[in-house]
Amino acid sequence: MIKLGFELYLDAKDQGPIISSFKYPSSPNWDFETFYKKLADHDFLIYPGKVTNADCFRIGHIGHLYPDDMQKFAKVVGTICDEMKLFDKKSI
Repeated sequence: MIKLGFELYLDAKDQGPIISSFKYPSSPNWDFETFYKKLADHDFLIYPGKVTNADCFRIGHIGHLYPDDMQKFAKVVGTICDEMKLFDKKSI
């Protein structure tokens, strides 16, 4: 996610093993609902942020997940970012 251009809400040293929160991109093209729906179209669901002082979203990474699952997720997120023109084009 960081390689794609997203910024962690918490410092890396404060991250836990269950969920990661990311700040909303500053791009004028950012729209959480569009991002959420596009991920859902690929069978991935994320969570809106529950932080009162920041716009962010959360990604859970526990349960029956494997490295291939997260690699597929990252690839789909990259494609969606390109479609929405959120960041300068980056590859992972």
